[in-house]
Amino acid sequence: MQVVVAGATGFVGRELLRQGLLQGHHVFALVRELSGAGFDEEARREGRLEVLPFGAEAGVLMRGFGLEESALLVNAAGIVRERPGLDLGAAHEGVATYLVQLAEEMAASRLVHLSPLLHGDDPWLRSKREAERIMQACARPWAILRSAPAFGPGDSLLDEVGAWMMRSPLIPRFLEEVRLQPVDVGDLAEALLRAEGGAQELGGAPMAWGALLEACAEAAGKKLMGPHLTDDAALRWARWLGGRTYGADLVPFTEDGYRRHRRGYTVKDNALPRLLGREPRSVGDYLKDEWPFRG
Repeated sequence: MQVVVAGATGFVGRELLRQGLLQGHHVFALVRELSGAGFDEEARREGRLEVLPFGAEAGVLMRGFGLEESALLVNAAGIVRERPGLDLGAAHEGVATYLVQLAEEMAASRLVHLSPLLHGDDPWLRSKREAERIMQACARPWAILRSAPAFGPGDSLLDEVGAWMMRSPLIPRFLEEVRLQPVDVGDLAEALLRAEGGAQELGGAPMAWGALLEACAEAAGKKLMGPHLTDDAALRWARWLGGRTYGADLVPFTEDGYRRHRRGYTVKDNALPRLLGREPRSVGDYLKDEWPFRG
């Protein structure tokens, strides 16, 4: 099968390329810069991985790069870190509009879209919802997978915490009772490649944010210390840092981000075990076996 990945240089996109190649698919990375730097050079030499120019018309991709009508399109593009001055519309609605047009013009077998759990209402979430609306208007078969935050090598979840712990044991403690269902990035990529039609939600095993911090500390061989922040103190901190270049998806340093994360990431009808045909990988297994900050 041919698999086209938008957002191929991102955290989930890189894992989609890896999973697609492991499963024997002919994989295409849809990117804005055609240098191909950082991609699997062996797979490129063997013709199993190709780099496509984002924005090119379907006819160009089919004639010039051998893209077939039966290809699967997966959209893993989007902004996960809030930053001042970012163009949410171009990153979310703009990419969705292009991929829908591409899917329809080449009669793709399916268009699969990765989205967050849409709990709350702020500019970032409204942009994500609009991207979903565009995808749902596609004339080709489509699937939307709404996922809890993903973890894995190079993530903005556990690696952010680990980097903090290497600098100082004083980790800010907030939102400790908020419920999470973190997803292994490998499981998420596999689910995207197997996505069924319609909209589904994905999550791992339930745990609280405070318990996740404690698990990271234990894996790193460190003792986790405060300060413990009230909601009011954390919001003041978020307002102060919101216009700067700090921040991560689950460690919110904007006011909107804090309010969004306070709602938690719980999944009512978890499609992940069904799509995988097994139980998802646990955070504990990853921290023990692969986390780069383990002690």
